[in-house]
Amino acid sequence: MNRPLFYVAALTSVLALGCGAGLDMNARAGRPTGASARAAAEERREAAQRAEGSTDERAPAAKETTAARGPGDYVAYRFSGSFTKRPLLLTQRVIAREGDVLVVDMTLEGDKETEALRVRMSDAPGRRGEILSAAWIDAGAERPATLAAYDAMMAKTTLAADENEEVLGSEAVNVEVGGAPITCEKTSFRVRIGKRKATLHTLTSDGFAWGDVGGEITAEDGRVLYRAELIDRGHAAAAQQRPSEAAGDAAPRPATVAQSDYED
Repeated sequence: MNRPLFYVAALTSVLALGCGAGLDMNARAGRPTGASARAAAEERREAAQRAEGSTDERAPAAKETTAARGPGDYVAYRFSGSFTKRPLLLTQRVIAREGDVLVVDMTLEGDKETEALRVRMSDAPGRRGEILSAAWIDAGAERPATLAAYDAMMAKTTLAADENEEVLGSEAVNVEVGGAPITCEKTSFRVRIGKRKATLHTLTSDGFAWGDVGGEITAEDGRVLYRAELIDRGHAAAAQQRPSEAAGDAAPRPATVAQSDYED
């Protein structure tokens, strides 16, 4: 099963921020996901090229090769908004690589509880982010878990739209996380959640191996219903602690918050 990081319960095809790898905002928003999304984006670029009669200079960047992940690589995402009482922190860390398969420890921290799963996921082209197996981590020991348990944990980080009414547009933006910029495409959608109309913004990058970079759903009155942010990424030796534990269990270390014109 393929679950990019921000996996969200699907609607017709939605914004799924999850981490079967990364954060797939597509599923939640009702827009095409995976290869279909890339194909649609490529069609738009080619149409723009034909209309302008010149080559789109951004096209090469969209096709850049995604860097391989290895032991010690990690990312941290924060989920907030009215959909949850307290912000959630999802940390993913690669602990081993076996060919095209990654072994990743995933920890979801809420206000009162912490859940930890060790998953094996494919990193092969065309299958990147597909979850192959999962196990609970209790006091450093593994015990069997189902893929449904993984889905249930990821579902806590999601908000599903009921309908994607319209694509409002897209633009290139830069997001800085962990001291390095990520070139992203920000796409906006008009969506409906229940009877409430809202606007969905997604941040995606073909060159970011962990999945989508972020996303936000805002109601017409300006209330933030859902926000997913990539707040930290990098590499640390296996002996080092997770980003949220660097300053102890009671005091998570400040994360490097993404800075971009996305906030605008």
